[in-house]
Amino acid sequence: MWTGYKRLLLIGILIIMLLSSCQPFSQQEAEQKNPLTVLTVEFNSGAPIPNLYVTVTDVQTGDVVEEAIGSEEGEAVFAKLKAGREYTIAATTLENSTTNDGYTTIENFTYDTTKPYYRLQTHFSRDEQELDVPVVMQKPELPHGCEITSLTAVLNYFGMNVSKLEMADNYLPKQNIRTVNNQRFGPNPHEAFAGNPRDKAHGMYVFAEPIVKAAEAVIADKQADLRVSNMSNASQDEILQLVREGVPVVTWVTLDLSSPKRNANRGWIFEGETTSHEAYMNLHAVVLTGHLGDKVVVMDPLKGYVTYNVDQFFKSYRELDQQAVAIHK
Repeated sequence: MWTGYKRLLLIGILIIMLLSSCQPFSQQEAEQKNPLTVLTVEFNSGAPIPNLYVTVTDVQTGDVVEEAIGSEEGEAVFAKLKAGREYTIAATTLENSTTNDGYTTIENFTYDTTKPYYRLQTHFSRDEQELDVPVVMQKPELPHGCEITSLTAVLNYFGMNVSKLEMADNYLPKQNIRTVNNQRFGPNPHEAFAGNPRDKAHGMYVFAEPIVKAAEAVIADKQADLRVSNMSNASQDEILQLVREGVPVVTWVTLDLSSPKRNANRGWIFEGETTSHEAYMNLHAVVLTGHLGDKVVVMDPLKGYVTYNVDQFFKSYRELDQQAVAIHK
């Protein structure tokens, strides 16, 4: 009895000591587990603004509580704030933090530990924007499926769980090319894919309008909160602005941005017409994901991520009649 009693007493004392010793640590740990992440974004587009100098000041005392430099994703983390207290948050460039002759964004807020993110809209702009579109390769299943594969990558970027084969088989408007008396007949690529993207020998290509239809159909079926825009004939500045706003753009160019190559023997007569159209032999479609100075970054379904000179890229875009499709939130 006494031995058992002493054992229970000792366990009780140890528990009390453990709880008393851990209480200050637990409180400090709780504070560290509730950091505030400040997202610095461009006012108009919502694009993240990287590397801003962000300070948090206690409104009551006037003391700067914390300061941080934002990441490339525009995130600055603060771990010393107290719930229910009012703070002033300010964001500016690191250079302006010392010279104080530039623009600073300032807002007041009350810290709420149930809201771990604070979105600070600034009037700074991000000229260099790159979107994390996943790499989706068209081969081996879709040797002529660059357009629908590029669209699939964009839909995946926005969280849609669809595959390139599902898109090619179920949503892409397609029509076979048939031969009569040595003359080829088939669809206008502005209306349907000529052939089948699975067919290496006879598949051809498609332009923007059927890709828009494929996107609209799958978005409707999956009830996704997305919209589609045919951006064909948009200017270089208009397309780059979309990328700055977080919108990847499926863009038609040629392989390696070389001059367009046409072949009369591979051409065909469009439905409802009487004259044959030469076929493009080096047509390609990629996803424009970024603009870095004089370079653009694209997700190429044949190569993965590739960087091109911006002027050469848009020269090829214009030579292929300015075909482009954008998916928006």
